[in-house]
Amino acid sequence: MIKFYNKLLIILTTVTVVSFLILGFFLHNSSYDLISKQQQKSLKTESKNIYDIAKKNPENIDEILDVFNQDIILEKNDKMIYHSNNVDTKLFKNEKEQALSDAKTFDEYFAVDKTDSEVMFAKKYGDYTIAIAKHTDTISIIQKDIWKYLLLVLFFTLPLIYFVVRYINTSYIHPIKEVTYATKLLASGKYRVRVPESNVKETKELFINTNELARTLDDLNNEQKLQRNRLETTLENIPSATLMVDREGVIVIANKTYHDLFDRVRNAEGQLFKDVMPNVEITQMMNEALKLEKPMFEQVELYINNVHNKFFEVSVIPVLSRKKRNLLGLVVVMHDITKLKKLEHMRKDFVANVSHELRTPITSIKGFAETLLDGAKNDPESLDMFLNIMLDESNRIQSLVQDLLDLSKIEQNDEIPKEPISLTEIAEHSINTVSTVATKKDIELVNKIEQNVVSLGDKDKMTQVMINLLSNAISYSPRSSQIILTVKDVGDGQIISVQDNGIGISEDEQKRIFERFYRVDKARSRDSGGTGLGLSITKHIIEAHNGQIKVESEVGQGSHFIVKLFNE
Repeated sequence: MIKFYNKLLIILTTVTVVSFLILGFFLHNSSYDLISKQQQKSLKTESKNIYDIAKKNPENIDEILDVFNQDIILEKNDKMIYHSNNVDTKLFKNEKEQALSDAKTFDEYFAVDKTDSEVMFAKKYGDYTIAIAKHTDTISIIQKDIWKYLLLVLFFTLPLIYFVVRYINTSYIHPIKEVTYATKLLASGKYRVRVPESNVKETKELFINTNELARTLDDLNNEQKLQRNRLETTLENIPSATLMVDREGVIVIANKTYHDLFDRVRNAEGQLFKDVMPNVEITQMMNEALKLEKPMFEQVELYINNVHNKFFEVSVIPVLSRKKRNLLGLVVVMHDITKLKKLEHMRKDFVANVSHELRTPITSIKGFAETLLDGAKNDPESLDMFLNIMLDESNRIQSLVQDLLDLSKIEQNDEIPKEPISLTEIAEHSINTVSTVATKKDIELVNKIEQNVVSLGDKDKMTQVMINLLSNAISYSPRSSQIILTVKDVGDGQIISVQDNGIGISEDEQKRIFERFYRVDKARSRDSGGTGLGLSITKHIIEAHNGQIKVESEVGQGSHFIVKLFNE
């Protein structure tokens, strides 16, 4: 693409050259007509002089006309009385008869031969007819001079055009290019760019306005950054999960609380809400808020990884334009009310669950105590058996109370003090702890523990987690089976998994196994001495570590418990 500077230079040069050519042709033709008329007038005067001479001195006409350095014919009453001896002009030789004839007919005749630079004139004066022809270089000389001076002027004009174009380029075009480049930088977000002010009056104001625009955009950008930082700081520190969703349902902004709860990999922005969190109730609330353009409020229960059930007070608020004519999007706020709900639930169920769990061992102790009082104490064999049974039931009550105390303590402390701990050592210690129980059922404990796996957490609590998971796996696995314990590092944290070949857990029960006192196989759990609080304690410990636990299981195919701890 030709630059404006070169284009302007080509256009001005072309216009100038064409103008000079047009002017040259105009002057060329004008000079021809003008000089031709002058030549005609001059020859007419000479023919008048010849006529006067012929009339006054007819006897000496030959001698007098021989003096004229021209081709001359003089006739009187159609009779030639003089003819030049040396004919120099072709025009005279070829056109003399035609000239004399036209002069007699039309009184006057004039012709010009441009090729040979010759002119011829004929006129009738009474009885006399005179024809004169001669060479003349005046026309060609003047025309050549015209073109010579025009070319000379053009030669000096072209450099002048060049310097004028350079001046225009320097004073006007170059500043406009600078402003254009500056506006490109402004459009790309570089608001600190400035252009040097021009001394040219016509462009000075453009430079001033451009710099003023840049300063204004810079101020607006800084103000926008400040407002955005305030908004982000506010959103990041809101304890509720907060989303900003556009009219199409695409997540624009998600705060830290949301990422911590639902999106550890932090890829929610730019995706549809229904794809990231396919919850029918919240989606329905969003649709209603979009249609009615009114806030919607509702309490919703969500399951995270099909394990962590949480209760949220969800608020869906439409965002309208300043004049409230256009709907811009939605703000979704999910306030976690799980603790309140669980506390309410605990108040209702605690007495029933604890009384139910304590009833069996207390009834057993009471029954055996009454039997002893009725006389069985006198039988040493019965006495030892009853006392051992009463001791086992007492231990069961003590274990239940201790688990309740542990669970209560964990629930009261949201955050567990953390320090670097070796998951490798904890896993190996846990295997050694439960190996005796596993050996009794001929269960093989497969060690897939990576070396030097370190995490942040509480050593005793994580030991309790692994032992609980291994103990459960042993309790619900058949004899001569296999249990796999895996501990490994992943990109953003650590994985602990326990996989068995036991009875498995149905999909409906998978959501409830982490509830207090819930047992998949109640008879087997009671026979094994379990309290029904192990998985509930495990879940609360993991949540206190800001981790996640999930289960993958099919009935009859075994279960796979997976714990994920995060680096942050």
